[in-house]
Amino acid sequence: MYIWLIGLHVTAVTLWILGMSAAAILISALDATTAAEDGPARLLRAMGRWERRVTSPAMGLAWLLGITLVVVGGWGFEPWLVAKLVIVTALSALHGKIAAGLRRLGDAAFGPDARPVSRLLRFSPLAVIAGAIAIVTLVVVKPY
Repeated sequence: MYIWLIGLHVTAVTLWILGMSAAAILISALDATTAAEDGPARLLRAMGRWERRVTSPAMGLAWLLGITLVVVGGWGFEPWLVAKLVIVTALSALHGKIAAGLRRLGDAAFGPDARPVSRLLRFSPLAVIAGAIAIVTLVVVKPY
């Protein structure tokens, strides 16, 4: 059963990271002016649906399965696992910022009163990739 939990966890994490990456790239490629155009606005709506229906549930499932794996596997508080949890928590927070950025860009199509998207989100694709690489490295190598 443990191997099935690992497989489901990896699948959920993969969907979560891919969804975050796609949304982050879309946010970094658009500004409020281009987001209001018909084509990009449709793309933002579709990405918003994907975010709500796939990416967010995948993140929740990844957390649930990850905690289950720690308990069932008896991992305890190994240093590599604590480091991984710090990075996963940061990625979860970034996920919230990216989801809010998608909504704000989508709102830009409805008028100038929409809240602006943080310029720092332009670097979010890099942060997602760096976080994923760091987590995989910690899990595989278990350096400490």
